[in-house]
Amino acid sequence: MALSQRDLLRRIKQQGTTKVRTNSRTRGSPMKTNLESEPESTQSDPKLKKRKKGDLQLALEASGSNDRPVEVTTKGKEGSLGQKGGFWDEDFAHLAHGRTRNYSAADEKMLSKGNSTSVYEGLLRSLHQAEASSIFLVDRLESSEKKEMKAIGDLDVAQKEVMQLRFELDELRKTLKEKENELSTLKTEFDELTPKVQVYETQVTSLTGRCQILESEKEELADQLCSTLKQGFQLALDQVKVLCPEADISSADITKEVVDG
Repeated sequence: MALSQRDLLRRIKQQGTTKVRTNSRTRGSPMKTNLESEPESTQSDPKLKKRKKGDLQLALEASGSNDRPVEVTTKGKEGSLGQKGGFWDEDFAHLAHGRTRNYSAADEKMLSKGNSTSVYEGLLRSLHQAEASSIFLVDRLESSEKKEMKAIGDLDVAQKEVMQLRFELDELRKTLKEKENELSTLKTEFDELTPKVQVYETQVTSLTGRCQILESEKEELADQLCSTLKQGFQLALDQVKVLCPEADISSADITKEVVDG
């Protein structure tokens, strides 16, 4: 969360445990300069996570000589640099940590070349750039998280589909095995029935020949029967003529039937 100049000044007034002293070799009395400009307020993106406010003090001690580095004295917080909570520890000495590791005489010399306004503008520029970079990285992180969640969802769906396909594959394998067993049984039965079919075919051929012979014999017997019937009928007519010469037998025919006679 970016801090305005008003917030910075208020925190500087509240900071009572840190003393900054500078000594000048060329001038008798040092001059203390505080950065001041029009109050400015900035608003951070709501997506940024809340961060605990730490102690922040901005002070620029200017003097006519830049030969000696700034001497920093802190009270009660030197031992907090090694806290397990790190930068999030309530007792962490952020100012002492920054002056010890991130501020040197060369930095003071370079900053003293410009005026307080340019230094303050540079500070705000860095803060705003850091804020914009943080927002950009948060957006990228959220986008990556969304893509990751979507990929995880797609992976879950794909895993479920794979499980379903594996189940269906197992069912198909079982069905295939059953069909193979059934086919093997049918092949065995076919092999067993093939010789029987051949025997039956031979028997059918033999019976067909016998039927043809019997049919021929039947035709011959029918012809003989017809001839015998004709002869018997003729003999009967001859006997009628002998017994009754006056009888008219001209209309007699073997093919006719006697009705009511």
